[in-house]
Amino acid sequence: MMTIPRACLMAGLLSLTSVAFVSCQSGGPPATAADGDAFFQREVRPILEMNCLPCHHGQTLPGRLNLTTRESTLAGTRAYLVPGRPDDSLLVTAVSRTGTHPKLMPQRDLSLTEEDIGTLREWIEDGAPWPSGPDGTLRPKPNPESPIPGT
Repeated sequence: MMTIPRACLMAGLLSLTSVAFVSCQSGGPPATAADGDAFFQREVRPILEMNCLPCHHGQTLPGRLNLTTRESTLAGTRAYLVPGRPDDSLLVTAVSRTGTHPKLMPQRDLSLTEEDIGTLREWIEDGAPWPSGPDGTLRPKPNPESPIPGT
């Protein structure tokens, strides 16, 4: 019979526990509407406000896309946001700089990071939760990483 050193058993158990903990902490839809709204506020809102809202708000709207509220985003003339289906959402196609979208966004030297694109994909997969009312109204914010002042 083969014996396994106690240190190896403990290391293996610790590894399995770590994997289980990480997998429980990430992925899957938000447990509650409040969780979805919190994810939007913490992760999605800054991406949209700093990278998309400088152009997609107000009266002059490129592509007739207004990203100020969930309602205005869904009211667009095209499928910019399809909750639950990131691959069908033009928002993901445009910022991924792949696919058949005619223009790549944002239209400047600074692209979204893979992490930002992954966050948007996850948010849309989870149904694109977005608070209503003042908590869900977005405003353009300057992006400190942009080489262009004011964007």
